Amino acid sequence: MNRANDQSPPRAIKATVAPPSVKSTNLPKPFASLMGKRVKRPRGDLFGIKNFGVNLTRLLPGGISALHHRHARQDEFIYVVEGSPILLTGKDEIQLRPGMCAGFPAGGHPHHLAN
Repeated sequence: MNRANDQSPPRAIKATVAPPSVKSTNLPKPFASLMGKRVKRPRGDLFGIKNFGVNLTRLLPGGISALHHRHARQDEFIYVVEGSPILLTGKDEIQLRPGMCAGFPAGGHPHHLAN
């Protein structure tokens, strides 16, 4: 199949192949620098997904996934592919391992990951 002239989204890709996001954070200093050790690869955009986000995120040593946050409208699901990030929820610090997952419904507990 020749996709050179085909503008439709792909049906399947290897998750690590697509490039990382080039969009910089809209956080003000000094918070913006905290995101400098995060490499976020949005995947939902590649497939035209608009109702929820799908990201493959790598946290370099000392990096965090986001500022401590909660979501008003979207749920969040985390699945660890490799490494051992720490999930911080404000009351718990949980060491995650590959194959572990966590979930946060909209309006749920604040959270973020740290490496």
